[in-house]
Amino acid sequence: MNLEPFAEPFPEPRPEPFREPSPEPPPDGGAGPAPVPGRMPDSVHDRSARLSGPAATVVRVAGPEDLLAYIPYRLGFQPAESVVAVSLTGPRRRVGLVARVDIDDLRLRGTGGPDGPDGPDGAATARWLTEHVLADGADRAVVVLYTATDPSAPTGPARRAVEVLRARLERRLPGVEAWLVAPTGFRALDCTDPLCCPPQGRPLSALTSSRVAAHMVLEGRTVAGTREERYALRPASETARTQARRAAARWSGTYRRLLDDVRPPSSARTARPGSAVRDREALAGWGAESLRLWRSAVRLAATAAPGRSVELSPVTLGKIGAALADTPVRDAVLLSLAPGTEDTALRTARREADEGTDAATGAVMAGIIDPVRGVPPDTDLTGPARDVLEAVVAHVPRNRRAPAYLLLALIAWWHGDGGLAAERVTDALGVDPGYRLAQLLRSAIVGESRPAGCGASRSGSTVVSRGAGGARRPARRVTGGAVPARHRRGRHDRARCARPVPCAVR
Repeated sequence: MNLEPFAEPFPEPRPEPFREPSPEPPPDGGAGPAPVPGRMPDSVHDRSARLSGPAATVVRVAGPEDLLAYIPYRLGFQPAESVVAVSLTGPRRRVGLVARVDIDDLRLRGTGGPDGPDGPDGAATARWLTEHVLADGADRAVVVLYTATDPSAPTGPARRAVEVLRARLERRLPGVEAWLVAPTGFRALDCTDPLCCPPQGRPLSALTSSRVAAHMVLEGRTVAGTREERYALRPASETARTQARRAAARWSGTYRRLLDDVRPPSSARTARPGSAVRDREALAGWGAESLRLWRSAVRLAATAAPGRSVELSPVTLGKIGAALADTPVRDAVLLSLAPGTEDTALRTARREADEGTDAATGAVMAGIIDPVRGVPPDTDLTGPARDVLEAVVAHVPRNRRAPAYLLLALIAWWHGDGGLAAERVTDALGVDPGYRLAQLLRSAIVGESRPAGCGASRSGSTVVSRGAGGARRPARRVTGGAVPARHRRGRHDRARCARPVPCAVR
């Protein structure tokens, strides 16, 4: 299951400095706790809605096929046996939230119907999705069914899943359109005219050859075949992982020894004159060196050409993975994701925290998860950082991955990729179920707050994507009108349906 329905909204998180005690890394090779069950929805907000200017590229389209072509690029993978909800805002029908759930998540489970003792799971999921579509400021909504089964049977699970969600949306947004994308083709779900919408649907080649699809390909964006492929992180070679594991063990050993030296001496151990200052400086130097390794790796990753990658040292990646278990170093890495924080990050890594560093850390967190104080991410910083963190995950043992997973989740959430953020925060909690910062982010994902960069502006969504090598791409403003009124139930006009119309994405 890819969504846990929440009928009650979660409270909006309040950003604050994170200073929990630094846990000692577990022994090398530990498997760690089993992953937590359940998944959250695959939802995407465009996080750079505040970007404007000559870099923005407006895409104009000619029909609903362009909106259907856009959805897989927005999610990053081809949906299967899924229902996708799309919010549309303003007179130009700009595309906002895109959220995907499994068909099974919209089933009314239980033997007693919607009010049965086993609970209306599908109704709760539909209500949850509707609340988020409305919170996105939607004026219209589109529901798209992706299935290989026959949706024509009114009692079939696929058709019932669409009707459950559409009925909930219709209460607040009348005129919800429903479309079907099947292996044989696509069509309006309610269209019964075989000349307009053949039973097998219109050819899928119309989606792959659409204007939007062509723009996405030229921009370097790709669509994974499955959700699992989209979110998978391939492990490094065994040799590289062995080198990283040994480096992490040595770096953690140094950390534990330095941390033990700065602790107050026991009655059986007498402190050496002047040793306290030297020990604190040594631990501060360890944090500074850890941050230096991080910055060097990020600078190297930023030099990668589009479509290419650079080889990072397994030893460096192992040390970074071990260092992220130290809270000050992790916070310093978090600070490095925002511009103008170099000195503050260094003081944080050196354990020279004060009100200024705490305020800076809280401000960065607010910029990521607070819908009011949020700011758009700088992709020149977050792109290479993501590449390094993914390389850390690919190299270090699983029991060391929680901090890297968490930072990857924060970056994904900052960029509006709720599906990837949910996946990575679930990965982090699977390694460490008690990870407080991961729990906070999970509450933000499943709660009422939108990604911070999605401000209240209704000026449209802007997609900023990176090529395979991390190069920044021009911004693209994507807007969408739902689906022609001729496809509304009871108002079907075959003549108008047969020709392209400007209805999906500007």
